[in-house]
Amino acid sequence: MHELAHLNKYFLKYKYHYILGTLFVTGTHVFSILPARLFGQLLDFLEKSIILPQTAASGTLLTPPNPVLGGLLTYVGCILLLAACKALCSFLLRQTVLVAANNMAYDLRDALYRHYQTLPLSFYRRTRTGDLMARLSEDVSRVQTYAGMGVMFGLNALTLFLMLVPYMFSIHAKLTLCSILPVPFLAAGVYYVSHILHRQAENIQTQLAKLSSFVQETFSGIQMIQAFVRESVFGKHFQQACETYKTTSLRLTATQALFFPLATGVTGLGVILTVFVGSREVLKGTLSIGNIAEFIMYTQLITWPIISISLVTSFAQRASASQKRIQAFLQEKNPIISQQERIHTLQGHIRFQQVSLRYPDSGVQALHNVSFDMRAGSSLAIVGTTGAGKSTVANLLTRLYDPDTGLITIDDIPIQDYAIANFRQQIGYVPQDVSLFPDTIRNNIIFGYEEADEARVVQAIREADLYETIQKLPQKMDTLLGERGVTLSGGQKQRISIARALVRKPRILIIDDSLSAVDAKTQERILATLGKVMAGRTTLIISHSVSVAQLADQILVLDKATVAERGTHKALLQAQGLYYKLYKRQQRRHEET
Repeated sequence: MHELAHLNKYFLKYKYHYILGTLFVTGTHVFSILPARLFGQLLDFLEKSIILPQTAASGTLLTPPNPVLGGLLTYVGCILLLAACKALCSFLLRQTVLVAANNMAYDLRDALYRHYQTLPLSFYRRTRTGDLMARLSEDVSRVQTYAGMGVMFGLNALTLFLMLVPYMFSIHAKLTLCSILPVPFLAAGVYYVSHILHRQAENIQTQLAKLSSFVQETFSGIQMIQAFVRESVFGKHFQQACETYKTTSLRLTATQALFFPLATGVTGLGVILTVFVGSREVLKGTLSIGNIAEFIMYTQLITWPIISISLVTSFAQRASASQKRIQAFLQEKNPIISQQERIHTLQGHIRFQQVSLRYPDSGVQALHNVSFDMRAGSSLAIVGTTGAGKSTVANLLTRLYDPDTGLITIDDIPIQDYAIANFRQQIGYVPQDVSLFPDTIRNNIIFGYEEADEARVVQAIREADLYETIQKLPQKMDTLLGERGVTLSGGQKQRISIARALVRKPRILIIDDSLSAVDAKTQERILATLGKVMAGRTTLIISHSVSVAQLADQILVLDKATVAERGTHKALLQAQGLYYKLYKRQQRRHEET
């Protein structure tokens, strides 16, 4: 129950629902106990009125006189009325407890999702998407079941025992002991098996997360799977994952299956003892037949709460395992926080001073003692081979990571002092990996600046050389994109990403290798437009292409996480170093094509 203690704040929030639920479950049991009492009295009434008197000659029962028939109908009517009241209380019980559980699940999912959004990029690099989804859906559903059905069954069992057992003792202590004698044995069995259930519940949730991750990754990469004819291989992997999950689930099911025969058998033993002992008391004249019938009904009333103990135990164990997984993510902390929450309109003077970073998730040294200075309104291109650390500069500037050592300042203010949201709103970022949403082109462009008017959106798509392409579409900017923009070409997706950054009119523009998927002609048009867009705006261009780098005032060449060269395009060519070799290699490739 340690993990489930984290839910106490939600139980307190919806305490009135659970208080009303307790009242309604009490009413349910009141209207369950009274009919049993009335039924016992009815049997005694019939026995005294028409069962015992017989004719000696024929041995047949006498016809019930009208007063007896009236009494019979009265008893039956009262029993039916009490049954209707019980049904009403049962309905209201579900309307309070289950509604509270649904609200609790909403709050938990909302808290988890909001917390997801605060976590750093390093968290998502080491965590599988399927695991994130499993905790939002399956794990929260387990907790919801515990907070709803589990609590309801628990209240039902507790209140029934507190109400019924003392009442049974008031009628006949010996018969009551016979009825409840098996309960301690069942409690001992529950205590023993609950530990097994907890371990198995954790295993099954872990396997489910792995299965969800595998399915999500399969569908995300379905294009590559089909292109390389790997369907059968992935099908076998999925079959193995399903087999593991099935085996784990069957173990849990087998353990749970022990409870029901145990509970039913124990309850049946109580009924047998009740009939046996009760019959002896009837022969002695200390009990009536109606009392035995009444106690048999009470024993049956106890049957479901005894059985529900196994369900409550199962719900609690699985919810505990799920809540443990949920808390593991809720306890994740984001080390990227603002030191002073400073609000400042950026001018764009960027300075890196001996900056180093080793990615925590992979251990790769991304940058080592990198220093450079960009005055406000200037442009800098960063080029280099794959893995040299180019995109890491963009990640550090947008504070997706913080450096291990060194200092990054903008306008001579450490970026750790800026209020993160306000700081990022002033930066236009065109990432290397384009992320588009299954929405309209317009909504994808204004994603980071919803206040943009029509003229501003049109200007952005013209600057990204996207206007003519959009005009040819049936719905123009209201055209719906497929998931991750699958209905567009790679170049079109990159240009939408560029328009998304430009529509914000940012003070600092970061373009991370975002022209790799466009053809040479389109690239020339975008470069010509970007030359105008970059004017008066601090622009960082990250690219493999030397032709793109020529746009910048200065070029920084990275090699193996360090600064290898720096200068203008002309000066670097004259130096005939790494940049010169890269330029010649791309020039030969261009001539060959």
